[in-house]
Amino acid sequence: MRSYFFVLIFFFFFFHSSLFAKEEVHAQIVEHQTGLAIPFVNVFNKQTKVVAASNDVGWFRIEGSPTDTIEFSCLGYKTQTVIFRDIIAAPQIKLEVGSEYLQEISIVADRNTTLGTQQIDKIDLKLMPANNAQDLLRTMSGVFIAQHAGGGKAEQIFLRGFDNDHGTDFAVFVDGIPINLSNHAHGQGYADMHFMIPELIQDADFYKGSHEIQNGNFAVSGAARFKMINGLSKNSIKLDIGQYGFLRGLVRLNLTPKNRFFSKKNYEKAFLAIEGTLNRGFFEADQKFKKLNAVFKYNTQIGSSTSLTVGASYFKSSWDASGQIPLRAVTNNTIGWFGAIDDTEGGSTGRINASIKLASLLGKNQRINNFAYYSNNQYQLFSNFTFFLNDSLNGDMIDQVEQRNLFGYTFEYHRNDKLFARTTLKSTISAGIRADFTHSKMLSSIQRKALAINDNNNVQEINYWLYIKERWRLNEQWIVQFGTRLDLFQFKVNNQLEQSSKGRIAHRFSPKISIFYNPIPELQLFLKGGSGFHSNYAQAAVENLSVDPLPRALSADFGGVARIAKKWIVSATTWLIQSDAEYLFVPDAGEFEDNGKSLRYGLDFSTKYEPIRNLWLNLALNYSYGILLEEPEDANSIPSAPRFTSTASISYNHPIGIDAYIGMRYMGIRPLIEDESVMADPYFLLDASLSYTYKSLTFGVSAQNLLNSQWMEAVFYDASRLRQETMPVDDFHFTPGTPIFIKGSATYTF
Repeated sequence: MRSYFFVLIFFFFFFHSSLFAKEEVHAQIVEHQTGLAIPFVNVFNKQTKVVAASNDVGWFRIEGSPTDTIEFSCLGYKTQTVIFRDIIAAPQIKLEVGSEYLQEISIVADRNTTLGTQQIDKIDLKLMPANNAQDLLRTMSGVFIAQHAGGGKAEQIFLRGFDNDHGTDFAVFVDGIPINLSNHAHGQGYADMHFMIPELIQDADFYKGSHEIQNGNFAVSGAARFKMINGLSKNSIKLDIGQYGFLRGLVRLNLTPKNRFFSKKNYEKAFLAIEGTLNRGFFEADQKFKKLNAVFKYNTQIGSSTSLTVGASYFKSSWDASGQIPLRAVTNNTIGWFGAIDDTEGGSTGRINASIKLASLLGKNQRINNFAYYSNNQYQLFSNFTFFLNDSLNGDMIDQVEQRNLFGYTFEYHRNDKLFARTTLKSTISAGIRADFTHSKMLSSIQRKALAINDNNNVQEINYWLYIKERWRLNEQWIVQFGTRLDLFQFKVNNQLEQSSKGRIAHRFSPKISIFYNPIPELQLFLKGGSGFHSNYAQAAVENLSVDPLPRALSADFGGVARIAKKWIVSATTWLIQSDAEYLFVPDAGEFEDNGKSLRYGLDFSTKYEPIRNLWLNLALNYSYGILLEEPEDANSIPSAPRFTSTASISYNHPIGIDAYIGMRYMGIRPLIEDESVMADPYFLLDASLSYTYKSLTFGVSAQNLLNSQWMEAVFYDASRLRQETMPVDDFHFTPGTPIFIKGSATYTF
């Protein structure tokens, strides 16, 4: 493995020399209507087959000959082609806003800057309404989420047969900042996205499997990289009012109406957004949910080749929760469907993020990114899952607390080279560090009053990484993308109760390869294979040396994407993921559980069709099956792993300002214990929304669970004991899903 890594390094430096001298152009891409810079635009030279992308403030560099044709494409804008010499004469490209989403998606591999992403899922970011930041994950086909703590805790995430808990095997990033928190008080890889404001998300890259080399830790079942807007063209005020005491306000302010902030000559963009939410909730007990978000972002061009992006965000929320309730208490009328056994559950959380990015275009198709970030996370959660099982007098409430400081830095070097007549090489080398310093505690409590401290640890985890990625375009039909990643981890745990300190060092090599083949422009076939991992809890790694701190996961995908017609795209993928260890920390019990090796396989199918202009039909079907390889055949099913899920939707966007959406979600049965003697019930839900924009006003109405179905959003099967019971009882414990929830909104733009 080490020799393979050094061969890649040699390959990177040996082959990087352009054999054909070309002229270079440096230009900016802006929105035609507003002059707003457009980031993440694909810039494709049709003659040399070199592909580039615009930076955070819309600037790009690309080489070519005077007669070359350059194509500019970005979802949400009309694709445009410009002759190279015309760009030299007028170095500003103006793209018009468009809604031909299916036409803008390229099936041809060499025209995409982000190979391996779920391209057609991006469309749903434009079409699907999001009630909160976590709902943005639902735009990724196959992803289901569940909330089970009053709306304040990170959601449970399901994908490809994984119950990812709150993010253990699913990585999330926002503007490059990692959201997953290792060694979190409530779950490994805990990913709370509630600090995000949905209206600020411009784009996202979705990945399934562990095939993308940049994602690293936690990216086993998949990953999502969200990108916020870099600026606003106008100000806006939005008010949402819904059932059950729901109230939300959002203010977005354009701080640079003339594209100037500090400088008198350089392009600058800055905005501030503030969001506040109050919600009683549909439970019998008031959930008292409160949330405050604030986001600031600033972009500028420094000189002719460097852009600077500074971001900061503040998030604070608190809530009560009715918790997971036992089904027997509902059936015997002890409590109602939306009742509670212990309504003193709940908690509070907060996160502060700050980041700075310098992106430099070096010329000769080279660029460098330097990105540094800091996060501070505060968290406290009161939970009572077993009621009086362990303590018949005081009850089993636990209090999970953490304070965290997270520091990180990422360096990236990118370059494009034309090696031979039809062969190009796009290369990336990246190195970075992430350091988490966490103080976490778990206490026994009664009605939020501490009784005893069960765990009290200072945890230090430092992750260093280096990766090399090559994208080799062999000819018009074939592209091979390959590379390897080295991660080094340092774990250190100071046990404050035992006054002891232990540490451990571990590393993981993660090679990956993807092959893309376009036999015709309307069809892309692909084969992917790679190794990924998720880190285990540091406490487990240092306490038991037989535990692998970085258990490996091998994955493979085979599939294709086809354009059946001009406005009809179909995608199908068969996949397999083998994990070396289903070794998880159960934070609610304060214990570690090893389920051994596992194997999952399945099929993903999705299609999008625009039968008439501005009407989109969407369907996704996902099947998976998983087994524990070290358990007997009659008891080797993976608990909580969904077997079949499906989503479908109809969206309509009329140019006069009407937007309509109706969507379906279906999750089939899934085993709750290994022998499949207990299964979770399926559910089927309908959601809908309608909005109308007239000049500067937008009015909307939305409904969740339109059929008012009774369903369990999160469900588990385990033992608990109620106060009046003398013995533990195995039972379903669930959080009821929302009944019909209607919300209205009004937005004023100025």
